[in-house]
Amino acid sequence: MRHEYFLFFITTCFIFTGCSKRERLNTEIYNIDFEQGFDTEQQMFISEIADSVEYIELKTPDGVVVTRIWNIIQFDDYLLIKARHDVLLFHKNGQFIKYIGSRGQGPGEYTVSGEIGYDRKNKEIVIADTRQLLFYNWEGNFLRSNRINESISEIGISDTIIWIGEVISSANTKYLAVAISLQGDTLAYIHNSLYGINKSDHILYLTNSQVKFFYSEKDFLYFKGDMSNDTIWKISGVSAEPYAFIDMGKYKMPVEYEAWYSSMETYLKNKGRYWSVCSMVEGDQYFFLLSNWRENSKQKKGFGAFKCMIFDKETKKTFSVKDNNGIGFTDDFRGGPPIWPRWASDDYYMNSIETYELLEMIEAGEYTPSPQLEELLSRIDDSSNDIVILIKRKK
Repeated sequence: MRHEYFLFFITTCFIFTGCSKRERLNTEIYNIDFEQGFDTEQQMFISEIADSVEYIELKTPDGVVVTRIWNIIQFDDYLLIKARHDVLLFHKNGQFIKYIGSRGQGPGEYTVSGEIGYDRKNKEIVIADTRQLLFYNWEGNFLRSNRINESISEIGISDTIIWIGEVISSANTKYLAVAISLQGDTLAYIHNSLYGINKSDHILYLTNSQVKFFYSEKDFLYFKGDMSNDTIWKISGVSAEPYAFIDMGKYKMPVEYEAWYSSMETYLKNKGRYWSVCSMVEGDQYFFLLSNWRENSKQKKGFGAFKCMIFDKETKKTFSVKDNNGIGFTDDFRGGPPIWPRWASDDYYMNSIETYELLEMIEAGEYTPSPQLEELLSRIDDSSNDIVILIKRKK
């Protein structure tokens, strides 16, 4: 049954995005074996995928606090950061430049900064706010806003086309993603194969700061969607094709156990047996998958409820990455806690960590921090800004 949805996705690609009339984007579709990755563990060093690791201290004026980072976009010498409530622009060395927009209801203001994007062709920053998109130049000056009909969860940009990811809180969501022009016109969409099959009135959407709908690699945009979606789409402009399929195997929650299909009672009774993939990034050789346990309990909290998985494009094998101190790559550059690529640009993999968490991990684990990391640790405390980790991609 798990392959039926995959075949449906392939069919809908040609119906709804017009791929059959365009040059194909893919030469093969990757099949990622989640069960194999869950049961196979090995250690990897960050030097296997990177040339260097930098811990970047975000330097801000008094009163500017950066915590709970949800997204980082690196372009040129800048870091565009979506934090808990705000969008901020930093130099790559961590020096604060300015806020991008602000909370409010006036021109250039947002009520909820849902997600961020960067249009590299027009050099414009885009902030999604409920049912409107706000546009700024790279210096942070407000340019314009467009109201749209679609509800916005996350956005990705491909060749000036803005793709909007939809939340699958129930089978009432008709599309997984919708492509719109800069003027707000709908151009294409990816259909939700579960649309219309729900039997329950429950609307349930589970998320956390690790969930990421889109990622970019080289000249393409990729859509993973929310935790219920197992197909990765490769996007170029308005064209979208299935690119990879995550075969969750026995860890895939059956539709009949989803709260929106049956009942909340059924969901709560069965969720502890299942996992989902909440985000992905990609490199030349590997897919990096962050998977999340559906259960949320005192016995398995924090990163105990996550697995870091790699799919090797050459060997077609999937495995989990961890060392004695936790999940992720062993940091053989700085001697810090395990590292995992959460976001990616052409030059860097990136992650962030709250300072209290970094200090607790260093104290609890078996680490030998480098002099550079030791110097950083001596300056920060629990109230400091989050730390950005820049992982220079191996060339």
